[in-house]
Amino acid sequence: MTDSSKGPWNWHPEVPLKMPPVFVWPLQPVAALRFILGRGFVMSQMMVNVLLAFITWWYLSPGMESWNVLSLSWVLPVYAINMGLSLVVAGGLHLYFHTYKLQGNIQKYDRRELARKNKVFLFNNQVWDNIFWSCASGVTIWTGFQVLVMWAYANHSIPWNTWSGNPYWFVALFLILTCWESMHFYFIHRLIHWPPLYRIAHALHHKNVNVGPWSGLAMHPIEHVFYFSTVLIHFVLPSHPVHMFFHIYLTALSAYTGHVGYESLVIKGKSTMGIANLFHQLHHRYFECNYGTPYMPWDKWLGTMHDGTEAATKQINLRRAEMYRND
Repeated sequence: MTDSSKGPWNWHPEVPLKMPPVFVWPLQPVAALRFILGRGFVMSQMMVNVLLAFITWWYLSPGMESWNVLSLSWVLPVYAINMGLSLVVAGGLHLYFHTYKLQGNIQKYDRRELARKNKVFLFNNQVWDNIFWSCASGVTIWTGFQVLVMWAYANHSIPWNTWSGNPYWFVALFLILTCWESMHFYFIHRLIHWPPLYRIAHALHHKNVNVGPWSGLAMHPIEHVFYFSTVLIHFVLPSHPVHMFFHIYLTALSAYTGHVGYESLVIKGKSTMGIANLFHQLHHRYFECNYGTPYMPWDKWLGTMHDGTEAATKQINLRRAEMYRND
């Protein structure tokens, strides 16, 4: 719907927002399967991350035999690949949607442009500020965690699984990691909204009330450490490097796409692929809500969900006022 007559949005989907049919009661197995096989996973950005993971494993990664000793000869190429992916994904999305405005304002949430000549940001420019934090800190810490897990695979410090060893687990792990990522994000996100951590770290990310692709990893280094610690689960779950590559791309690249500021890519008047979502856009506008992702209803279960309605806005504003009064 277009919301030009009232409210803060240029556009937003129908509200109240609904959670996916995977985690509802009573169970809806048919609806859940359709969701997973449709825009929930198979026909979504998730499959792009799966394909990238296999491409990285088959063509871009140095041989596993070289991972067991930390060396710039293979660490630097990993860093270069991650930087290249950032430039292609975040940079490409920024050029398409915000520089050349090839989709105009169609399905754009916030009516405002990204900030310029604003002293809140480094270089007085939101985009340059975001690029700096994403590349200087984000890609570096992302690569550090990735290299740690790659080294651990090579040194047999991680439980291993292959397609031939257990094909059902091999496939299921992509879905399990998606759920894990959603849960991990919710709880570490709640943690960094704790006032002391918020002030020294997370406030940097929340300078971005109106967001663009580069806002996704525009975080303080402390937050990057919390954020990318999600991949440490591979020290517990039997997995293959393909799963880790999928997981790290899900964590990093989805941060870029999730902050584009547009609901989906629209071609010839038709929505082709979901990109960002109102769910997280609401978090950047109202702060103390929607700490998780739309893939798992942690916010609904724990009472922190903003469903996009005006009633939810009033409730969140009351909650914020109470929190700040007690701070």
